[in-house]
Amino acid sequence: MFNHHSTRRSFLGLGVAGLAFVAVPFAHAASEATIRSIQEGLAAMGFDPGIADGKSGSNTERAIEAFQREFGYTATGQADDVLLGQINTALSAGAASPERLLRREGLLRAYTRAVQEALVDLGYDPGIVDGAVGPMTRDAIRAFQNANALAAPGEVSKPLLEALNTARGI
Repeated sequence: MFNHHSTRRSFLGLGVAGLAFVAVPFAHAASEATIRSIQEGLAAMGFDPGIADGKSGSNTERAIEAFQREFGYTATGQADDVLLGQINTALSAGAASPERLLRREGLLRAYTRAVQEALVDLGYDPGIVDGAVGPMTRDAIRAFQNANALAAPGEVSKPLLEALNTARGI
């Protein structure tokens, strides 16, 4: 015997399932070349995706999520062409901040202290020599950079420390 109530439930179930299917976009897997480019770009900006092997493992996913959070994107951890475009845009805009790279290497505090000590030796006032990048340290860095015809982003970097050491005769 035909039961119109069970048939109706089946159609409703199909309708709901159909809506859910339409609402969920199909995700395309990124190619190994795309993932490798993503990994190389992340590494260039100081994120640690692990070895650039073209495989999206947990290190790559964590690095992608960190990049996405830092640059204001939704943190999905997904490697795709859109992400590669975002990374390339960030790289072309100079997103590989020297301070970010030093921080990720665990060297920012040590470099900052060395920069502060060098600035003091050269007569600049970075404030307290404590290894922390504050407004006085940035102002002193900019003053040194301007006085020596260097680009003046006011950031701690390896080239800055080298320039300071050269100015000190070290």
